[in-house]
Amino acid sequence: MKPENLDPRDASPEKLLSSKEHTRPTPEREPMTDREVPLASAHTPEAIHQWLDGEKVNEDQLRAADKEYEFWRRVGQETNRRSRMKTPSSLPGEIMKAITKDK
Repeated sequence: MKPENLDPRDASPEKLLSSKEHTRPTPEREPMTDREVPLASAHTPEAIHQWLDGEKVNEDQLRAADKEYEFWRRVGQETNRRSRMKTPSSLPGEIMKAITKDK
């Protein structure tokens, strides 16, 4: 049995047009695409935006947006904590020892 030549450069234009692979995709064969799904309930109050931008905001306005305020306050705390973390001084040596061991 002779293998089928699948190189499109070798096919005649008529053969390419009649090929089943070059037909328009049917609805069940259409490729899946990513799409953004809007979150209807995701509204951040303007006071939170101002506070995150470093602008002065009335404390009462922040307390009115308690859930968002608490979330962003915790994000700030965690970011500060992680920025102060230091790599142990022995770690680079351990990494180099492990790399040379694998060779």
